Amino acid sequence: MRILIYSIFGLITFQIQAQLSEPGYPSSLFSEISLENLELLRLPSFDNDSLDAQDTCRTCGEFYSINIKSVFDFWEKASLDLVNRNGEVIEIYRLKIKSPTAQGLHVVFKHFELMGDEQMFIYSPTDRNRILGAYTANSNKPDFSFISNIIYGNELIIEINKHHQEVDTIKGKLIIEKFLYVHKNRSRFELSLSCHNDVICSPWYNEWCNEIRSVVKFLGFSTDSENGFLCSGAVVNTLGPNFEPVILTAQHCVENADRPENWVVWFNFQSNSCGPTNNGNDLMTISGVDVIASDKGVGCPDIALLRCRDGIPLQYNVFHSGWSRLNLTTPQDGVGIHHPRGDLKKISFGEIKNPAFRTCYRVDWSDGTTEQGSSGSPLFGTSHLITAALSHGPDPSCDDLGQDWYSRIEKSWNDLQPHLAPDNDEVFALVGNDPISACQDVINLNRKFFPGNDWQVKNEITIQASTQINISNIAPTAFEHSPYNSPRFNSDYVILAGDRITIFPGFRINRPDRALGSPNYDFNFYPEGNQNRVSFQIHPCEPFIDDCGVNHAEARIDPNTNGGSGTNHKSSFDMIDGLQVKLFPNPTNGSTTVTIESASNIKNIIVLNSLGQTIDLVSDTSNENKNRLTISEVKTGVYYILITDATQKQTTRKLIVN
Repeated sequence: MRILIYSIFGLITFQIQAQLSEPGYPSSLFSEISLENLELLRLPSFDNDSLDAQDTCRTCGEFYSINIKSVFDFWEKASLDLVNRNGEVIEIYRLKIKSPTAQGLHVVFKHFELMGDEQMFIYSPTDRNRILGAYTANSNKPDFSFISNIIYGNELIIEINKHHQEVDTIKGKLIIEKFLYVHKNRSRFELSLSCHNDVICSPWYNEWCNEIRSVVKFLGFSTDSENGFLCSGAVVNTLGPNFEPVILTAQHCVENADRPENWVVWFNFQSNSCGPTNNGNDLMTISGVDVIASDKGVGCPDIALLRCRDGIPLQYNVFHSGWSRLNLTTPQDGVGIHHPRGDLKKISFGEIKNPAFRTCYRVDWSDGTTEQGSSGSPLFGTSHLITAALSHGPDPSCDDLGQDWYSRIEKSWNDLQPHLAPDNDEVFALVGNDPISACQDVINLNRKFFPGNDWQVKNEITIQASTQINISNIAPTAFEHSPYNSPRFNSDYVILAGDRITIFPGFRINRPDRALGSPNYDFNFYPEGNQNRVSFQIHPCEPFIDDCGVNHAEARIDPNTNGGSGTNHKSSFDMIDGLQVKLFPNPTNGSTTVTIESASNIKNIIVLNSLGQTIDLVSDTSNENKNRLTISEVKTGVYYILITDATQKQTTRKLIVN
């Protein structure tokens, strides 16, 4: 068992095609080069109020952007400066883009191909905390596509740095196709109604912290329109390859999908405080998706699956939610988690109804609601499993929370099954799974890490593997402080492997970049220095017992009147967990029986293995409030107990047999 730190470059690694940024800082900002003579590309202005008035379609997602087409070669328009840093001459290519009325801009490349040591950055000339990059040759994709994250405001700078060569060298190919013009101020939080509930408030944060981590928002495009739109979705567990990046959403969010390579998915865009005072971290993204399944009817069915073209980085701490195609016993309590208007992540509570002759569930909201941008978001029953995706509903208000219609997984199973449960059409439910808790054999950690405090209560994040962890084996890797909080949070990670941790060149714990050509860090812009912390440990990997994992650690958030209406929310167990259950011993530690106790009568128990298959166990049901399962013939591993009481309330519990 060992930790290896490599200082040679002759090791064989593999490369993934993901446009995640790497450590770095624009040389022009280090050298304080003036913007005065910088080449400027002017984009047209628009009437933002008129654009906002066009946003009238309740089933079209949240209207986000319009296209400004402008095809050109970056190198032909960029200004060139040369700077000498510690004996190294650096070429700095810059181009400034401005649309006077824009509230935000994205850059879309028709051909993105960096070469050699070229580094690209995209940033605001007025906000040094908002720097996208560095992007390098590691960011090149097989289809040469690239879309940037948003730069807030009406102007941005594209900058490329490379070492100067006396002999001309071949540059990368960078053809810009268009810009996305964002007409609303997305740097503001609370674009949605004031009666929504922030996901991080109590008591629901503690009960739903896993499922909250699975919900995403995404930017998509349709052949029917030049506009970009926002929808919600949830990363779901599958019986396919381990932790496939599959997202459940609504069919109307993916209908006539255009340029899916340029779709953007945001993870963990949520407040880190109850009653937020600032925006969330929106830098945890990946781009490029494929629509792999969809089902459409009149109203419902309205459900679809996306697969991200790249894997979800482990440091994003994303949960893969479970799902069920079982017909719900209704009415029962329901929970929706979503991004209304593309805003910070919210949670809503209501009652699930099953109207006759409908392929939708209806949800009558009692606390919180949904809006445009919530489309495609998951509906959870009391079992904590997704049962449907948001399709449609009337426009709500805080005075009338209204009702919504959700498209049921059960009714579209023939379309979804090949991807949710390939080669296994007998699976009725699959519980969620945590990539960090699953004790995968080998994992790779690369690129930027952000403090856990950016999106959750506990800052320390543990990442573990059963055998080996490779760090910086694909791209330079940095543990950074937060650009969203003042004073800034610092990263705090525990990297744990059962046998070996291998650290490759390009790894750094602190944020400052080394001055080019020098082994020294430049602290001019990052006086915090080495405050970020990483602990490396060789230790057996252990699945998390806590329902929300070691990275949740029963963190408690005090309720806040700014976190939602709070007036109709029921008690934690009545609304959220279905029924109060004790499961012991857990882990079993050699015991041949497991006891399940409930405050109410137990009607039914289903035991599932990690593949979603039903396991038949001998059960002693002589006591209606206590059930004893015989597990002497059960293999070691993780199992899930789906428990239903006499009133049809459900809950799911994880059982570890060892």
